[in-house]
Amino acid sequence: MPVPKIDMNKRLIFTVSSGRCGTAYLAELLGAIPGVASFHEPDPAFAQAMRRIQTDPFIAYHFWLQVKLPEILKSPEPVYAETSHLFCKGFLEPALRMGLRPALVCLRRPPREVAWSFLLRSTIPARTTNGFQHLLDPRDMNVVPLVNWQSASNYQLCFWYALEMERRYVEYAALAKDFGLPFVDITNRELNDYGRFADLLRVLGLRATPDMQAVHHRLSSEVHNPNKAYHDMSADLFEEEVAIWDSVEHFAPSLRAKIEARYGIKT
Repeated sequence: MPVPKIDMNKRLIFTVSSGRCGTAYLAELLGAIPGVASFHEPDPAFAQAMRRIQTDPFIAYHFWLQVKLPEILKSPEPVYAETSHLFCKGFLEPALRMGLRPALVCLRRPPREVAWSFLLRSTIPARTTNGFQHLLDPRDMNVVPLVNWQSASNYQLCFWYALEMERRYVEYAALAKDFGLPFVDITNRELNDYGRFADLLRVLGLRATPDMQAVHHRLSSEVHNPNKAYHDMSADLFEEEVAIWDSVEHFAPSLRAKIEARYGIKT
């Protein structure tokens, strides 16, 4: 199909994230910068089309042109930031083909913590309504295969999803380099450090106000979008992860080493 080209004067910032990594927190931080309209998961939400574009990717072009961009252009601020984790589930590639050049913030968290958080929220890929509407699942195109996914436990499906997102972090970092996009790789914990946040602003070409450090300190002391229930992570998660790693590494053999290096952990 012919791909329409968009001439966009407004600067765009989006996140590459699994979710449960501090996206609501980041939206508030960016919203404290003058000239930035910052939102977490605003309407019209990417969730309106995310599930449909997994089977028909070209729906994303209609969504951008007819739904999302008209709403973005209503904002008077020169910079539009949105921290929805659904953006990197099929909307980035069409945006690039249309000529959009957003800055990207890769906001991440160790896979086990991501998986456990989604499990506590009963957001399970391919199993629960929220999981189906907001997460990728093994039946989708362009995901790392999960052999015999139907027999996987709920935690295993969440862990597979977290690893698939880690694979995408690597892929989108390379894509950002190819297109010359500003790209920041930061964890939820690193975001709590004002020095790291100031570095993020510099890469994005944003200028902090004199009181930004105090604002950062205040927002960092708050809890953003918490789970309604909390349980300590199970001690036997490693046993459940072994089978998922075995399947994922067959298709992405270097992923484990990249994850261990990025977070300084042993998986």
